[in-house]
Amino acid sequence: MANNSLEMWLWLLLVMKPYNVKTNFILSKCEYNVETACRQIRDGKLPFLSDDEKRRAEEVRLKSVRELIRLCEENYVRIITLDDEEYPEALKNVENPPIVLFAAGSLAELNKRLTIAAVGTRNISEYGLKAAEYICGGLARLGVNIISGLAVGGDAAAHRACLDAGGRTVGVLGCGILVNYPAENANLKREIVSHGGAVVSELLPNTKSSAGYFNIRNRIISGMAHGTLVLEGSERSGSLLTAAHAAEQGREVFCIPPHDIMSPRFSGTAYLIRSGAVSVFSPSDVTDAFGMAAFEENPASGAGKIIEYSAPKAKNHKESAKTAEKSDGKGRKSEKTKKERKTDNAEALEKLSPNEAVVLKLLFEKPADIDFLVEKIGADYSEMTEILTNLELCGFVTLSPDGFYTIM
Repeated sequence: MANNSLEMWLWLLLVMKPYNVKTNFILSKCEYNVETACRQIRDGKLPFLSDDEKRRAEEVRLKSVRELIRLCEENYVRIITLDDEEYPEALKNVENPPIVLFAAGSLAELNKRLTIAAVGTRNISEYGLKAAEYICGGLARLGVNIISGLAVGGDAAAHRACLDAGGRTVGVLGCGILVNYPAENANLKREIVSHGGAVVSELLPNTKSSAGYFNIRNRIISGMAHGTLVLEGSERSGSLLTAAHAAEQGREVFCIPPHDIMSPRFSGTAYLIRSGAVSVFSPSDVTDAFGMAAFEENPASGAGKIIEYSAPKAKNHKESAKTAEKSDGKGRKSEKTKKERKTDNAEALEKLSPNEAVVLKLLFEKPADIDFLVEKIGADYSEMTEILTNLELCGFVTLSPDGFYTIM
């Protein structure tokens, strides 16, 4: 990837900040052309940006971008952008994927093999530890990648089981990649990288951990994987949040059956099983769900064969934005070129009316029905209907069956 493209991705990240839903919205309307997106922001043509975003667009200079690149180079941190071939294909399918991943190690195997997220409570039981060793270790011996969150307890057990079985594992941090958190897992992080896996974060390298970020981070853990396995957790466990992300992303959810059905520490996994999660008694319960029931001997590891598995192609990235030639209803292809369609999208963003821009701002915060928007904007129903119709026709919002408008 050309260095000037990398600089634009990082400028976009510094201006919009990580996990900002507006960033992917703007990119999607610019057909994921980062240069077009940056120009729109820089030139002040997007009225729905916040004052802070507009201020940063004026203040962030190339010097700041190059300092970030130099910081990463000095610390052997790799920068993987959304258009990089190494970017995990499965992650592109989630809502609001990270536009940049900061990584130590390699993510290349995630696009080649079956990948399972395995998460568990911090205060994991002896039963949970043994289950992690048996299931995660068994999957790793079959060539399955294991992803987790590098927290103490269940996450660390999943990583350790994978490493001990000779597998590759990826840890997704809840802090910047240069921050030593949790300190107890510093050696584990080094082992993950040295054994062909990776440690990644979407946050800027020196960002400290924040309690409010961990659930946002969980979407990456489940989003990189083809399915999520919950080792153990109560009803308040963060593991259930990761499982919820997996379900929303259309991924399979697996659970280790509770050791004690009367113990609160297993109430979360019991709830997931009642809700339809697949009970896991052996590694084959996971691989069977992906049509991989038969395994051969692998001379290299003395275990099962390496499972080749192709991730679903991205629905919301370049594949859907590319060329999709449209018919006029009579079998004839549209004569609009890709460049013309991109221009139409860009011009539509620029020509938003003040009220349309305000409606978009509100919908970026949360889905809303027309009554809420009428009250917030102070417009009458006919005017609001016209605003929402225009935004729908431009492909900016969509109306869900429950009557709520959401950003597309």
